[in-house]
Amino acid sequence: MPKDWFINQNDKTYGPYPSARLKELASAGRISPEALVANSSNGPWHPISRIKGLQLTTPSATPSATPSATPSAPPFAPPPPQTPQVPADHDHHTEDTSRPLKADSEQLTITEQPVWSGRPSQITNIKTFILCGLFCWLIVPLFVAGWRWLVIRCISFELTTQRFKVSHGVLTRRTDELELYRVKDTSYSQSLFERSFGLASIQMTTSDLSNPSVTINAIGASQAKQLREQIRTLTEELRDRKRVREIDYA
Repeated sequence: MPKDWFINQNDKTYGPYPSARLKELASAGRISPEALVANSSNGPWHPISRIKGLQLTTPSATPSATPSATPSAPPFAPPPPQTPQVPADHDHHTEDTSRPLKADSEQLTITEQPVWSGRPSQITNIKTFILCGLFCWLIVPLFVAGWRWLVIRCISFELTTQRFKVSHGVLTRRTDELELYRVKDTSYSQSLFERSFGLASIQMTTSDLSNPSVTINAIGASQAKQLREQIRTLTEELRDRKRVREIDYA
């Protein structure tokens, strides 16, 4: 289904526009690089720079000896703070129907951007390291300790504006992905061991059949609290954008 776009610029909201019309306004320099866009007049709002496939231009104003009394569309030029910018040749939140619109053959989408990345702490291996240190004269425990270090070192977490990814594997690599709009609930926990070293874990309950439960374990406690809030915010934004709601059946 073609998307409609709203523009928030200079504290005013304009639209809705189809994707093709949004491209025309951007190419004509009618949209400020600081403008915000959304698929609904109520948001959520995102920077215009995150729209994939949109080319913003800033044409320079050319002085004219006899300016037109009723210009159809004033070119965009960065004004002083007192001068408002109008992204389209109209006000009152209505679309200009006097110009034919191009076919909406290519949909504009909000680009995916990285938000956070990290790894579990090597503190999770402390018991193995201590035991291997006690029996290091047998040589074999040294290889065991090295292998355990590699296992944790090769686990990586990545959070983007749309997905959560977990990569793991020493000799072979595997990456599991979770669409954030499928996250149903999150929880923050600290075991006694984790509290002793200032670590924490985040558990995500999801509607993804292949990954019904996802855990981000052994990361900094303060970092885990902030990360949980980021996941919650991104999940709500994606659900609003996709018009998705979770319904549990007893």
